Amino acid sequence: MKIAIIGSGNVATQLGHAFKNCGHRIVFVYSRNLYHAKKLAKSLKSECGRNLKNISDYSTDVFLIAVKDDAITEVVKKMPGLNNEIVLHTSGATDISVLTKKFRNCGVMWQIQTIQQQNKKDFKNIPLVIEANNSTTERKLKELANDISGNVHALTSNQRQILHAGAVFVNNFPNHLFYLAEKLLKKHKLDFKLYHALILSTIESAMQNPKAAQTGPAKRNDVKTMNAHLKLLPDKNYKAIYKLLSKSITDLYNE
Repeated sequence: MKIAIIGSGNVATQLGHAFKNCGHRIVFVYSRNLYHAKKLAKSLKSECGRNLKNISDYSTDVFLIAVKDDAITEVVKKMPGLNNEIVLHTSGATDISVLTKKFRNCGVMWQIQTIQQQNKKDFKNIPLVIEANNSTTERKLKELANDISGNVHALTSNQRQILHAGAVFVNNFPNHLFYLAEKLLKKHKLDFKLYHALILSTIESAMQNPKAAQTGPAKRNDVKTMNAHLKLLPDKNYKAIYKLLSKSITDLYNE
C-alpha cells in the first residue's frame, strides 16, 4: 500500500519504518515542524511538507494520523475531503467518531506498547488493536496490521478506551513508582539495581495471576510494619501514595 504519514514523532517514526520494512511505500510525511518532517522523510525515502491542504495531491491508499491525541481533531479539520482513501488515527483514547464525521473510509490502529523513537520496536509480538467504520475498510486494515504484527485484535472504541485506561495501571503508574523508589534509594546512597531481580520476578508472577502474586505487609494487614515504613518516607507525597495503595490492597485481601 501507499501510505502518507501525518506526524513525525515516536509513533509516526516507528510505524513508518515498520510498514516500509514490510514492503509498503511511504509516499509523504507531514509535520508542523518541517525539520522533523524532512528528517523522517529522508529515512523513509519519501516526500515531505507541512501543508495538509495539498496532501491529497499524492496518490495514497492510507493516511495515517500519528499525532498527539489533542491534535487529532485539528488535523482532521485541516485535511481535505477524500474519496476512497482510508484515514486512520493511532490513538488508544480517541473515539473513531472523530474521523467518521468527515471521511467515508476510516479506522484506528493502536499498539498496546510504549513507543519511543530511540528504541526500535519489533511489532511482530506487539498487540495491535484495530477498528473500522465499514467491513471493506476493516478487511484492508486487518491486512495492513497483519503485515507488521502477528497479534491483531478488532475491537470497538469503548473496548479500546478501556484497554488504554487499564494500560496506565500496568505501565505508567508502576514506572512512576519505580522512579519514586529509585529517588528514595539515591537519597540514602543505595543502588536501584538492587531491585532489578525483584522487579523482574514481580512482573513475571503478575503476568500469570496478579491477585495470587500479591505479597507484602498490606496483604497481611501488618499495621506495625506499614507504620514503620511511613516513618521512613520523606514527604507527604510518598506517604499519601503508600497509604492509598496499602488501603486498596488491604481492602481486597481482607474482605
